[in-house]
Amino acid sequence: MIVDASIDRSSSISPLTQLGLISIYLMRTLLSTTLLLVFATCCSAQTTFPGWFHHSFKGKQLDKKLSITPFLKNGFLQADFNGDRLVDIAVLVTEKISEKKGILLLHQQGSYFVFGAGTQFGSGSDNFKWASRWGVYKEKTASETQFSEDGDILGGKEIRLQRPGITIWAEEDGYLFAGGIIYWTGKKYIWIHQGE
Repeated sequence: MIVDASIDRSSSISPLTQLGLISIYLMRTLLSTTLLLVFATCCSAQTTFPGWFHHSFKGKQLDKKLSITPFLKNGFLQADFNGDRLVDIAVLVTEKISEKKGILLLHQQGSYFVFGAGTQFGSGSDNFKWASRWGVYKEKTASETQFSEDGDILGGKEIRLQRPGITIWAEEDGYLFAGGIIYWTGKKYIWIHQGE
C-alpha cells in the first residue's frame, strides 16, 4: 500500500491537520498489522503439534473416531505425564459418532488414552461437556475429596504426586466448584476428585 504523504495546498484543510490525519492513518494501519500478527502467532501456537503427534494420531486411526476440537482455552497441553522423560500431548477431542467431548492423551512412546469422548472415566463421566477449564497440574500434592456413602463430603485426603497431571474443572458463577486431576500412578490413569 502506498500512502501519498504530500500536502494538498488547494484543500481547505490546513497542512498541520493533513499531517495529523496521515499520522492517525499510519498508526491505525500499524496497530491493525500488529494485532493481526499477535493473533496469528497465538492461534498457530494453539494448533501446532509436533510431528510425532500427527504420525501417532493417524497411524492408530484415531482420526476415524475422534476429531480434535479445542472446546476450552488451550487446545492442547504438553508435559511428561507418565514419567518416562518424554513430552506427551493431551488434546481436547470430540467423539465423531456421539459428539461427546473429552481428552485424548498420547504418550510420545506410542500408547494413548481417552478420557470422556464416549469413554467412561472416574467422576468425569463419558462426556466432558461440563468442563470450563483445564491445565497441567504441577504441584507435588493434591487434596482428593472424600465422600460418605450418602454422597456427603467428608473432607480431603492428601495424595503425593510424582509427576504432572491434567486438571479439569467446572465453573459456576465465576467459581471453580468441581473437577479432578487425571494422574498416572505408574500403572494406570486415575481420577483424583476435587471440590464438590
